[in-house]
Amino acid sequence: MKKLTFMVTMGLLTLALVTTGCGTKNAPGAEGETADSTAVEAEAVDESAYDLEAIAKAIEGCEDLTSFRSGLAGVKKNGKVGYIDKKGNVVIPFEYDSPTQVFCDDVVAVFKGDDVIYMDPKGKELFRTKSFGRFHEGLCSNREDVGPDKAGKIGFIDKTGKVVVPFEYDYTGDFSDGMCWVTKEDGNIGYINKKGELVVPCQYEWPAERQPTDFHEGLCAVIVDEEHEWFGFIDKTGKRAFPGVYTGEANFSEGLAMVTERLGNDEWQSGYIDKTGKMVIKMENGYGSDFHDGIAKVIAPNRTYFIDKTGKEVFELDEKYKYAEDYSEGAWLVNDGEHHMGFIDNTGKTIVPCKYYAYTPFSEGLAMVQDKQNGRYGFVDKEGKSTFEY
Repeated sequence: MKKLTFMVTMGLLTLALVTTGCGTKNAPGAEGETADSTAVEAEAVDESAYDLEAIAKAIEGCEDLTSFRSGLAGVKKNGKVGYIDKKGNVVIPFEYDSPTQVFCDDVVAVFKGDDVIYMDPKGKELFRTKSFGRFHEGLCSNREDVGPDKAGKIGFIDKTGKVVVPFEYDYTGDFSDGMCWVTKEDGNIGYINKKGELVVPCQYEWPAERQPTDFHEGLCAVIVDEEHEWFGFIDKTGKRAFPGVYTGEANFSEGLAMVTERLGNDEWQSGYIDKTGKMVIKMENGYGSDFHDGIAKVIAPNRTYFIDKTGKEVFELDEKYKYAEDYSEGAWLVNDGEHHMGFIDNTGKTIVPCKYYAYTPFSEGLAMVQDKQNGRYGFVDKEGKSTFEY
């Protein structure tokens, strides 16, 4: 049963590779970006001047849209995909097939027939493969082409298309903090570095119903008790960073990780630990998110509030909002419980009222949204101005 569950999970992950964005959040209907509950992947933020009127004209009648990344946004018109800049100029022509992808690490994958074509932000073709992946930290997973009826092994290529990690893994993640999880035939998890060296042997169990955890800030959560699925933290040599065992999953962000720590047979303590394993913020009620710009969200019974790195409450989510979700570029995405999305800042002040359906977090100063009246896709800025005004 465990092996079957593992294979089903991996099949879903393989499908997700084609449909998800580069660490972004999605709106229903958009092809290239899908929802999860994480913050936008950290990339250089470019909030250079944009022309909402020109963008509005360029995307008029579009069937799909992505966030701006590397200065370009993917647009689907008349069944074909192209890319525009922030002045509305077409940089990559509308001649590629679905789905519409976002730029990751200054590279985007576009599709034409059986080819996956990788391009830079100037529209220059870098190389072609038969396998889709996304670049992270200069490398992209790629499946060996062994014919239409077989699934080849996975390795990693650089931005010239050169294979730098040999094709020898069944499944992999993406590079994070210089490390990447990998699996071989038995399904156990190990970690390679960017040289392709297996520095943490494939010895850890695959977590139930979720993807293995990535390295963040030099540490990674792995299962250390398979019977109970409790986890501990390892460093980049595979050594246990400290002896604590925990439930759930956690990443370090800004030096802290939210965990529930086992203290004894039936005794547990939730809160934030530092990189020595010391519990520095104890949580008696609720469970916290990663820290972003010194602030973390806490979901407690009947309310959501935000704390600083001392554990002090900074503000409570206004009752007109039911959920607070992704954070990016100084803004939390919020939901009114009726599928309408908006944004607040790190003080709780409303930036954009909840009046849109589809959405992505802010990227390069703009968020992709969908008009709830007519279903059109567009962009909104942090002053609430949108392409729908033109």
